Amino acid sequence: MSRMEEFSYARWVLRINRLVQIILFVTLVGAVNYIASRSFERYDLTSNNRYSLSAETLAYLDQVREPVRIIVTSPPESAPQEMRFIFRQVSRLLREYELASKTHGGRPMINVEYVNVYRQSEKAQELVNKFGISPDQDNVIVVSSGDRYKQVLPLDVWKTDQNGVSAFQGEQAFTSAILDVTNQNAKTIYHLTGHGEMRPDDVDPLRGFSRASYYLRQRNFSQKPLDLMEVPKVPEDAGLVIIAGIQTQLLPPEQEKLRRYLTEDNGRLVVLLEPGNPHGLDDLFYDWGVMSDDMLVLEASNEFLASEGDSLVGNFSEHPITKILHDNQLKVLVGLSRPVRQDLGAPIDNSLEITPLMASSPQSWAERDYLRKPIQYDEDTDLSGPVTLAMVSERSAGNRFGLNIPGGKLVVFGNSGLFSNNRFPAAANETLFHNLIHWILDQESLVNIEPRKLENYKISLSRQDLIDTGLRLLILPGGVALLGIMVTFIRRR
Repeated sequence: MSRMEEFSYARWVLRINRLVQIILFVTLVGAVNYIASRSFERYDLTSNNRYSLSAETLAYLDQVREPVRIIVTSPPESAPQEMRFIFRQVSRLLREYELASKTHGGRPMINVEYVNVYRQSEKAQELVNKFGISPDQDNVIVVSSGDRYKQVLPLDVWKTDQNGVSAFQGEQAFTSAILDVTNQNAKTIYHLTGHGEMRPDDVDPLRGFSRASYYLRQRNFSQKPLDLMEVPKVPEDAGLVIIAGIQTQLLPPEQEKLRRYLTEDNGRLVVLLEPGNPHGLDDLFYDWGVMSDDMLVLEASNEFLASEGDSLVGNFSEHPITKILHDNQLKVLVGLSRPVRQDLGAPIDNSLEITPLMASSPQSWAERDYLRKPIQYDEDTDLSGPVTLAMVSERSAGNRFGLNIPGGKLVVFGNSGLFSNNRFPAAANETLFHNLIHWILDQESLVNIEPRKLENYKISLSRQDLIDTGLRLLILPGGVALLGIMVTFIRRR
């Protein structure tokens, strides 16, 4: 074989060798990608697992059988920096929900959409028509499944203190919302009727309850009227009974049905009273250790009065219903109120836990003979301030296997106007109603997920420190690059 033939043969061998190497390399890359796609793993390297879902949420998502749609309205570019920061946190969290959701038919069970209500008019109109979202509402999230939906508002997503946003509780809010819209056995909220109560469909500013009812409807609560004279007992699907602004007292059989509902069925009852109107619930209140005298709470100082004569109440306890109001020094707007206090004459019951929620100012008093004129404080008959305006009484149903079993819950307010249409959006009234509903329906403990603290990490460097750090970061890669250039130049020579 001549040298020319040997050279040609060697060249063909080299080409075949390169082709085989290319085929092997492509095969290796394909095999690695196939294995990676079949064994997809993600790791959260943050110190506090900031971007990981809790084991409880993952267990709930594994049980989701119906597609869940999450619509997020994007904040405008002019939105405050704090709002945009929260939006980024929400986006990262919802991406984890999408990745973790169980697939069915090759698609995830949770689908997240982002809508700019100012640019996507068709999507914005869908939010208005289907979910009742205001056209200019750019800070709301809708979680829906089938015909059921629930709105998640900024109040649900973050926790605030005096310094602003302190903790992110988005996982708790979204997991609870997903459970709500996928749960086919949701409880119903009943509004008592037949005694001149405030009606959920009444839009009257003073006596209407439509704003509060709309709030409940936004959160996917089913609502029905309840006339106790037409039913043998409180319906079994009653998650909560609301008595708002009763004008005439209940009859003894009606009171007995409510008493059995609370005691035997571990029911939930919210009572909003008014001064001057008999309620007929004295025996029930006695069993639960509370009382509400027919008195009128008056403020002696204009400091605690609003411009239209309503009282501004800012004295709250640290109960879960009012803790956020207490911590942030918020106020609620109330009209004429009667006192609600613990009944010290009731029998001692260790299964009862009675807690005041809010009270008037120290300069106030509760007037017993409020129809006389002039009205003035009488230390022999009146109650000195601060006067308690709302009470919570909850009963433990027992203790088994080391677990405390919750019983019935009763919340009594001495004022019904704080949730009327004209006051519901004022001050912190809506926040109070929000916390009341979530606590009494046990939705605060529906998922036991701790809020996550929002942490921003910053590195503060002086100019000299920045120069030194830059040099250290550039010396090694720069040296390697320079060495490579020198070797290349020498080889070409």
